[in-house]
Formats: sequence, C-alpha cells, structure tokens
Amino acid sequence: MILVTGPTGFVGRRVVDALTSRGHPVRALVHTTSSASVLAPYDVEVVQGDILSPDSLARACEGVDTVFHLAAIVRESGDLTFRRVNYQGTSNILEAAAGVRRVIHASTLGAGSDPAVPYLYSRWMAEQETVRSEVPYTIVRFSVGFGEGDEFFNALAAQVKLSPLVPVVGDGKMRFQPIAVEDVARCLVEAYEMDNTVGKTIEAGGPAFFTYEEILHLIAGILGANVSTVHIPVGVIKPVVALLEALTPRPPVTRQQLKMLNMDNTAELDGVEKAFGFMPRPLRGNIDYVSRIGLADALKINLGFMPAHIRDH
Repeated sequence: MILVTGPTGFVGRRVVDALTSRGHPVRALVHTTSSASVLAPYDVEVVQGDILSPDSLARACEGVDTVFHLAAIVRESGDLTFRRVNYQGTSNILEAAAGVRRVIHASTLGAGSDPAVPYLYSRWMAEQETVRSEVPYTIVRFSVGFGEGDEFFNALAAQVKLSPLVPVVGDGKMRFQPIAVEDVARCLVEAYEMDNTVGKTIEAGGPAFFTYEEILHLIAGILGANVSTVHIPVGVIKPVVALLEALTPRPPVTRQQLKMLNMDNTAELDGVEKAFGFMPRPLRGNIDYVSRIGLADALKINLGFMPAHIRDH
C-alpha cells in the first residue's frame, strides 16, 4: 500500500493517476472528506488526516509500504507557515512512517540553507530531516511545473491579458526550467519503481531554460497580445506587495517570493533523461490552456482571487 500526502493538489492528483494506472494500491491522505471528490475517478482508499496532526498520521500509515510525501505550501496563510507545514509536517510524516520501506519526497530546486529565504529554507530543512531519518528515501527536486490548473503560468497570463504594459520586478533575467506536471508525476513514480534511486537527491526540470521575461512573451504570443514590459526595482514594489498581502487572499506575488527573484530555478537540461530514461515534454506548444483566461478572470486573479475553473485546488 502506498500512502500519498497532498493527493488532491496540482501534483498530487497526477501522482495518484500515475500510480493507479500502473496497478499500485493507493491510500490518499486528505485534510477534509469534501476535498476527496476530485479523487472519485481513481480506485483509491481515502483516509482523513493532517500532516500537522501526528495522531491522524499514525492511523494513516498502518499497513503502508511506501509514502509519497507531496504535501507542502508555497505561500503562508495564518498559522500555516513554511516552517510548520513544509518542515514540521515532513518531520511528522517521517516519524509516523518509521517502519515503511521507502519515502519518495517531492521538493523544489533551490532548496537551501539560507534562513533569509524562508520558503526554500523550509524545503531544505525538510530534506535534511528526510536524510537523517532511518527510512530509505529518494528526494526529487523540481523546477516550476506547468499544466492545466497551475498557478504560475495562469497568473502570468492574467497579467498579460489585463494590460499591454506588464510590470516585471527586477531585471526579468531569472531563469526557469519548466516541467510538465505529468512528467513530475512520472519522475516520482519512476523513482519509486527504480532501486538505484534509493538514498539519492535528484534534480529535475524541463528540456529548455526560459527567463521570466521570455515566458511572458511566450504567453503573450499564445494570447495574441502585444505587450511591453516595465522593470520595477524590488525596493519600489515591496510596499505594494505588502499592501496586496494585507488586502487580498492570494496576491499575484508575495514578499517571500520577492526574495527569490535573483535565484535561478534550474538543473541540468538532461537531468530527467539521465535519471529516469525519458525526455520531458517542452513548454512551447503545451500551455495553450492559458488562452481560456478571460478579462474577468484576469481581473480576479490580479486582485488575488483565483477562479475555481482555472485552479480548483
């Protein structure tokens, strides 16, 4: 039996799909039973629990052979901080899974030991906890994912859709290596099925690098929009971002994300092929879903309200 944390999320539901399609029995850990409706198409056992509630994890891990740990947050909300969810949540699941054969831990490129960048620091601390545990592990770090329901590319499309003049914080030269969410799921399942990945940390991204500004222009081409960019210094935008965080539930950018603007989000271009034996699909030609965003959607997204028909999780 495989336990999947975060099974209803952007990556999680693809992992559930990939595991069940290969005949692996899956137990899905859901925070609320209402959220389990997205798992209805799959033959999975649903168990209610919370990675911040050790008692519920002990029950969830009974009879489990492997844990796919996917649950994490990319923005803080109230007491759901990076440290509590990304680090302490990982520590809790590792303790509950002490007797399992394997943990497959999904992380992020750039995870590092600098406390000044709390998100990446929390992911690094979670990795360190995984390495220190007695459970055999594989950690896979990913670049930004794309696919229907993503946040990053849909949010950029909303900016392009709303105005021909798109603000870019900093110089726009930060590099990404976007990877399709279905390929993220495939990497994780391949890591589970391969014995030679045990005890390794593997970095994975798509087949090409893109700067932030190049991604904006790629999206503009899909939307048939002519856009110009205006570069805004980080120091100038910080007060605006702080105000958006105070007034909106899901601002387009957060102060924590501003701290990562000068950090590339890349790995070796052939990393996936070398580690898992397949070539991930390219970004170009595979993000036409952003064209579904209308003007009303774009306005809502830029005001911090993501429409459910764009991202339902």
